[in-house]
Amino acid sequence: MRTQSFCHVRKSAVSIGETRPGFVGYRQSMANDSNIATVSCRFCSAANRFPIDKALLDLTKVVCGSCKEKLLRVSGEPLTDLDSADIAHPWDREALAKFKAIPYVEEILSKVLGSTFDRMHLFRHTASSLKVSPRQAPRLHRLYLEAAGRLDVDPPPLFIVQSPHVNAYTTGAGQPIVGITTALVDMLDDRGLVGVLGHELAHVKLGHVLFRTLAVLLANGALKVLNLAGLANLALGPVKMLLFKWYQMSELSADRGELVATGSLTTHVRTHMMLAGGTAKIADELDVAAFVDQANDAEALRDGDIFVSIMEMFDNQDRSHPLLVWRVHHALAWSRTQAFFDVLAGKGPRARIASK
Repeated sequence: MRTQSFCHVRKSAVSIGETRPGFVGYRQSMANDSNIATVSCRFCSAANRFPIDKALLDLTKVVCGSCKEKLLRVSGEPLTDLDSADIAHPWDREALAKFKAIPYVEEILSKVLGSTFDRMHLFRHTASSLKVSPRQAPRLHRLYLEAAGRLDVDPPPLFIVQSPHVNAYTTGAGQPIVGITTALVDMLDDRGLVGVLGHELAHVKLGHVLFRTLAVLLANGALKVLNLAGLANLALGPVKMLLFKWYQMSELSADRGELVATGSLTTHVRTHMMLAGGTAKIADELDVAAFVDQANDAEALRDGDIFVSIMEMFDNQDRSHPLLVWRVHHALAWSRTQAFFDVLAGKGPRARIASK
């Protein structure tokens, strides 16, 4: 019979900013919620219950009340039992299901794009960028393998692309590749890099790459050659609207993959704060709590002004990604669910035996 205990959140646990100023307000805002998570220890099978708000202060400090082992896998260990459904945002899942419901769409796209697109992009990246390997940028290679292990996905080739633009991307039809720009490598620390690489690998894990590649091609007008007297635009119009909407929703799932890759809510929020306006020069002066407060302020501005709300809705149609503050909002919301802790806890020994 499985025992149940209240897990111990070690008193040495520190807040998400540790010595950074201003985090107290973030801790207090999280402490307003008294939700409880239940996790079975994968070592002794004891069922543990703990307050989510305390656990989120430092996920590495949550230990089993019976055997004192760490309950959550947040120290870089591979998550070999991770399923794509574990991190898929429902909006992403629903929108992609509608698109895949179009008869033969996936098969046709794979044949049309896969025969030439993959070879062309692999050649372009091989000829003009740095391919990361144990010999080339070995530290980044180790971080990439860590992210791949966290997402339980075979890592496709990774290239460092010389560019002043902060960006990372995954492209391909049948054989994806991942690119990260020099500007983004320069801007983030190692944990942030694990996160953004995990974000891109989540697109691979979730089967996003083919459809995201199609969306990019449509947005850039690369398929104009297929147009005939404007009929393609007429036929593809509804498909494009559906596809572009899904493209945004897929980012919310990839953000979950990013959070799982690092196992750190701090790193996740900090990375998005850096993307919003951070630089390596002022990184030590940036405050995670202040950015969360800013996200709350933005939500209040939108919800409290009908004009702003309507204009934001129209502006959103032209964006490839949701606004950074909304992405942080959705990640924070997911981190407060039982599903999030189930992903980090994994299956206990008895659950593994029962599932065989």
